[in-house]
Amino acid sequence: MTPEETRKMIDQLDESRTGRPSPSQEQLIDQDPQAAQEWYYLNLAVDAVRNAGLHEQVAFIKENLRKEQNAPAKPAHTEQYIAVPANQPTKPAAERSSGAIIRSISKYSLRAAAFILVITSSTVLYKYLTVSSSSLYERYFGAYNLNTSRGETMESPIVQAYNTKNWNKVIALAGAAGARDNQVEFLAGMADLQLNRCDDAITHFEQVIAANAQAATDFYQDEAEYYLAISWLACKKVNQAMPILEKIKADPHHQYHQKVVEMSFFDLRLAQYKENK
Repeated sequence: MTPEETRKMIDQLDESRTGRPSPSQEQLIDQDPQAAQEWYYLNLAVDAVRNAGLHEQVAFIKENLRKEQNAPAKPAHTEQYIAVPANQPTKPAAERSSGAIIRSISKYSLRAAAFILVITSSTVLYKYLTVSSSSLYERYFGAYNLNTSRGETMESPIVQAYNTKNWNKVIALAGAAGARDNQVEFLAGMADLQLNRCDDAITHFEQVIAANAQAATDFYQDEAEYYLAISWLACKKVNQAMPILEKIKADPHHQYHQKVVEMSFFDLRLAQYKENK
């Protein structure tokens, strides 16, 4: 299903849960197995979100309301209910209506709180349904441009293959290389990542980092760290990606610091929660 179809189904889910099912939606679910499966997982996600956290927000609101209701009435409020003898002048209308005004304010406050809760729950539900390691990989992966990033002037065969996006040739040349330096390892890792071979990409990027640690160098270090984290996301292992991204975020001198700072760590942690549950 397309994202637009999923969003429509989420809207129909909200109506269905409030007792207003859509005949067209029910017909789609009956006739389309994929839609039926999506509908099942949507309902499952709603229940999971409610059980995991939203009921705590409701309980918090209820507890505060209970405390307000049980709080001792203020003298000004109790005076409104004291009987006034017939021969004494009545209080001004403004004073008599103060209790109603207060109750009206409370009523509108409750409505506002309910509205905020609905908006919050809808946002959380949408995030919960759409955020994953794979979606984050697609959001944050960007092709590495060798020319502008490193400024090489003499192109070796593997650099030529990389610049022409011949990913299989890049991998073949890297495999045939007798002694592979950090550039060869890194380009092979990027080629693997372009071909959705995230496990092989991880091996190449980790080799670059290990070689730098052994030789006390930093050739392709920043690039390897960033794309290693991206590779972990591609492999649906956000737990392994998070420490690397946290490290980059904490280092203002890292080449990819700003790019990582602009990432949504809320979405990353949500994907991490879904992976660990």
